[in-house]
Order: sequence, then C-alpha cells, then structure tokens
Amino acid sequence: MKVGQIYLEKASNEGAQLFQAVIEGLDKLAVEQHVLVACPNLAGSLSGLPYVTVGPVVSTPVMAYCLVPPVDVAHVHDSKSGQVGLLLRLTRSTPYVMNAAISARNARNPLLASIQQRAQLSVDTAVIRPDDLLATYRSAINASSKRPEHTDRRQ
Repeated sequence: MKVGQIYLEKASNEGAQLFQAVIEGLDKLAVEQHVLVACPNLAGSLSGLPYVTVGPVVSTPVMAYCLVPPVDVAHVHDSKSGQVGLLLRLTRSTPYVMNAAISARNARNPLLASIQQRAQLSVDTAVIRPDDLLATYRSAINASSKRPEHTDRRQ
C-alpha cells in the first residue's frame, strides 16, 4: 500500500508535530508514503526516513495535486490539503482520509462541505495509533472500491 500524506500549513506548530508523528509511526510499520508539505523544515526532518519519499515543498493545493504520484489512499491533514483530497477523488478516484479537526469545522462553505462529504473516513491523529491508522487506510480503500462514484442518470 502506498499512502499520500499531504500537509500544507507553512508554520511549524502542534499540527506539524502530529503530522511528523504519524509519518514516523507508519514508517516504523514499513508503510510506503509519499509526503508533500509546505514547510521546508518539516520536509527536511522527514527526508531521512526509509519508507518515506518527500516531494518538493509545495505552497498551493493545485501544485500539491499535480505532484501526488499514484497512491492507494491519501491522508489530508489540514483544510488546505482537503482540496487536494477532493481533486484526487474526483479526477483519479483515489479515496482520502481527513483529520477529524477538519471535518469538525462548520461546513457553510460549499467547498468544505464537498470535501467532507467525499472523504472516505475521518480520523483523530492525536489519539490514533499507527497500526489503527493503517487499518483505517485499508478500510477507506475497501469502501471506495465498493461505492460507485458516479451513476449515469441519463437513460
């Protein structure tokens, strides 16, 4: 399984520490990951992990989307990267998992509502263990393969 990990916050903060903990935990389980981040320091700290490929530092969701290689599932870690998840789902049928902090936000914004609606699952990375997160990714992939994404209603 290959997981795309996307975090587009530029500041090194608590969210960045949680993101790094997730990546390192999954790396210990030998999960292949492709990471796209906006913070150069975060990219540098993850580049030495054996199962992690760090892409170039990105600043926009469209740039991140263009640089995501084929992955089995994407994990979006902030609201900006939620747009990448939505694009992956709509154009490549790639399932995505989002952090609970994103899905807990008010969805008056139609774009945020669409991101939340199309996310396969929502997780709280502050409390989930890496092996449980891996099971969540597998569930997202399985659920995605069973759910038709588009039905042609013209008949």
